[in-house]
This record gives sequence, structure tokens and C-alpha cells, in this order.
Amino acid sequence: MELKSQMLGDLPSEMVNHFFVSFASAAKCNINIKVTGENDHHKVEAIFKAFGRALKMAMKPSGGDTVLSSKGVL
Repeated sequence: MELKSQMLGDLPSEMVNHFFVSFASAAKCNINIKVTGENDHHKVEAIFKAFGRALKMAMKPSGGDTVLSSKGVL
């Protein structure tokens, strides 16, 4: 993910990518992020919101033996 802005408010933009790489490494999971748009602030906001919703969906009990996935939902 490439961001044009060096800073997003008080947050260095390089920390956004670092967060997701660190999360994926610690959780031993794959994270695929694709975002388009012009405003870096809005793009990062959308990424975190979608990621939070995907985590919520993935952690919701299904009542069955299948593993939940957000694949194809976002």
C-alpha cells in the first residue's frame, strides 16, 4: 500500500503498513488490503474500519464445524 502523505495527523503513514505486517506476523495470518482513492486519510480510515469488521465476522461463532472467512465479502 502506497500513501502519498508522510503524516496522517500525528501518525506517520509508514506505521499503517507496519501495523498490518506486525499483526499478520503475530497472528500468523494473511491480510490482503487493496484500497483506491485520492485522500490518504480517508483510505486509511476505510482500511481500519473494514479490517475491524472483517475481524468481527471472523470471530463470530458459527455453530458449525466450518472455519469462517471474510473472503469475497469485503
